[in-house]
Amino acid sequence: MWIPSIVLMLAVPVFLLWIYLQTYYVLEDGELKYVSGPIRGSVRISKIEQVIKNTTLWVGLKPATARNGIIVKYDNYNELYISPANNEKFIEKLLELNPDIVVKDDKDDIFPGAPIN
Repeated sequence: MWIPSIVLMLAVPVFLLWIYLQTYYVLEDGELKYVSGPIRGSVRISKIEQVIKNTTLWVGLKPATARNGIIVKYDNYNELYISPANNEKFIEKLLELNPDIVVKDDKDDIFPGAPIN
């Protein structure tokens, strides 16, 4: 009777540790590849339209472990929140691979998260 409770109590911290220890992002082969525990995927860098830095995403896909990361907007309506070790260097690398990406800083915005025209 107690075994399912014990398994659950052990599984949750192991799952969270897995996410914490295995979250990373790689820019290669024209893609932004992300891994965060069981969450894995990629976004074509050519499809990235906008990057918003110094913000967080309250809903949606968040393969990240920090609150002050970047939101990657791609394919018109898709958003991905990531938290690289250094936001500025990561954005610089993205811009080297796709100079058409628009970079916005939510820290300077009086209405953070509001869409730009």
